Amino acid sequence: MQIEIFKVPFDKKHVLQNMLELYLYEMSGEIDDKLELNDDGLYGDPWLEYYWKEAERYPYLLTIDGKYAGFSLIREIEPKTFYVAEFFVIRKYRKNGVGMTLIKEMFRLHKGKWLINTAINNTTAQSFWRKVAKSASCGNYKEYSIEDGRRLEWSFNNK
Repeated sequence: MQIEIFKVPFDKKHVLQNMLELYLYEMSGEIDDKLELNDDGLYGDPWLEYYWKEAERYPYLLTIDGKYAGFSLIREIEPKTFYVAEFFVIRKYRKNGVGMTLIKEMFRLHKGKWLINTAINNTTAQSFWRKVAKSASCGNYKEYSIEDGRRLEWSFNNK
């Protein structure tokens, strides 16, 4: 299995946009019941454009054997403080270490403090992000509730 992770050039924005629809569909109902389709029948993401307009936003795509397999949207919310805005691996490639490979590449590219959060009822994501936080920080991470208990967040440094 050949894995490639690369920053998304503007001419491939549509690929990320299409994959983001899959991600948002997966999040709707089960995890975020506030998501609604727009007049075009899409979820859309008003923030996606900013990943090519603002220097502190980083869009990445993941391919496996040349096929699109996932993405990661990273924001630098303060100098050397990074936030996983969105993270997605298509089902076909989950449970075989691909997600861990993708996030480890994000950590290699961006050193500093990290913040990662997920919905309180997304237990699958919670399990994954706990493993990530433990591995990336050698067990030195914090886990706490945010948004009135609706989300869990992990923070750690990977310097």
